[in-house]
Amino acid sequence: MSEILDRVAQLRSARTPFVLATVVASYPPQSVRAGAKAIVFADGAIEGWIGGGCIRPVVVAEAREALAAGAPRLVRMNAGETRSDAPRDVRAYPMTCQGEGGVEIYIEPMLPAPRLCVLGDTPVARTLLDLAGAIGHVCVAAPNEADAVVVATMGVGDEDALVAAAATSAPYVGLVASRKKARFLFDYARAIGVSDERLARVKAPAGLDLGGMTPGEIALSILAEIVQRRHCHSERSEESALVPNEESAEPSSRRLRSAPRDDRAVDPICGMTVDRATAKHVLEIAGETYYFCCPHCKASFAKAHA
Repeated sequence: MSEILDRVAQLRSARTPFVLATVVASYPPQSVRAGAKAIVFADGAIEGWIGGGCIRPVVVAEAREALAAGAPRLVRMNAGETRSDAPRDVRAYPMTCQGEGGVEIYIEPMLPAPRLCVLGDTPVARTLLDLAGAIGHVCVAAPNEADAVVVATMGVGDEDALVAAAATSAPYVGLVASRKKARFLFDYARAIGVSDERLARVKAPAGLDLGGMTPGEIALSILAEIVQRRHCHSERSEESALVPNEESAEPSSRRLRSAPRDDRAVDPICGMTVDRATAKHVLEIAGETYYFCCPHCKASFAKAHA
């Protein structure tokens, strides 16, 4: 346990995204016990132990999705979940690898705190820094180290600040200026060699249209837009390939059922995802290749086709 917690602290310090998976309940005869922890990375690597067999691929797949969405969830396998009592943030699966008992595993994404760089020393800039710090953003001075850059110079060094912000790879770049002034500043930036592609990334005026006029209201609208962009980007970054068992899943009109990624297949018997590159149970029938999570699913599929 201490090694896992030390590793968590190390990864957090290095700003490495990962998932902390914790077994919160175990039902005999499962060997893994409540309190067991593992660290899961975006590439599927695991440090620690939260169970083997069909538990491992389910946890890895759910961890990847949790990292993409930035939201925790509870994974239940053979834990008696039903459609009527399954909350939206609970993913229920059958135990398909000939195992017995069940487990409940809490999947908690650990994402680095977003970094914000605000260029300028104005009432909007100062209020924006205060608001961002209050919701956990880390404020940095260098634009090229930030996840969001806001130019709030408002008349003092606008041109240089815009050029510096446009040169970054930050997912969000905003300019606090009227549309007329923004066009003037963009023309200046083009004249000194800033590409249209770079300038197209700059949101001007920065912020959601909340109708605010005061520096505090403008700062709030900008921070709201940064948060909105961050979460919308996370939701689109990876499509779900997970299909929980029908007894516990939400109605199809509300459940995400997109196709698996190119490197993953769906077991036609139990619906679990299988990594094609590492799959041990494969069957080819009439030129079609099928991938399975365990020999039991493979045998069941072969018997059905026979």
